[in-house]
Amino acid sequence: MFFLTSLTVFSQEKENSDRLLTYGLPMYTHQKAREFVGKRWGIEIYPVAACMVSQKLVDSANTVNSNLWKKMDSIHGIDSEKKFRKETIAEMKRIIEAQKIFDSDKHINKLKRKIERIKEQSSSNLESVSADGNIYYWTIYSFESENNPDFKWKPEFNVEVHLNEKKTEIIELE
Repeated sequence: MFFLTSLTVFSQEKENSDRLLTYGLPMYTHQKAREFVGKRWGIEIYPVAACMVSQKLVDSANTVNSNLWKKMDSIHGIDSEKKFRKETIAEMKRIIEAQKIFDSDKHINKLKRKIERIKEQSSSNLESVSADGNIYYWTIYSFESENNPDFKWKPEFNVEVHLNEKKTEIIELE
């Protein structure tokens, strides 16, 4: 009982915050899709556990989430959870398509290889999507172990992937 109370209080920590409690290790595209759809719906995706999940945690999260879906039914209509899942699957497909465009861009790959030659490592992070779902925004980071006592990744450049036009745009950072 204490655990459920703690989860409920913790899940509603922010004022007027609707949180979907998640557990397990989802695929990256699924995680980002859920995050983007959640943002459009006004729902914060809140992970409460990774791969080690007790039945008590699952039951507690399901109880909190059940209340969330009841509230969402009053906003988005009956079966809001199914609608959310359907939108998440559609978003996953768009992310996969945008990722293919991103990965196939020779100029982006060349810039990433240059970063890796100079600074050891690069990492690409899908940050957000435009409101119309047509433009996906990535940030490319560099990492070097020397002269980096805080072990921080440094943003190097941004990339916009325009899904409808199937093109990319590289934005240099100042």
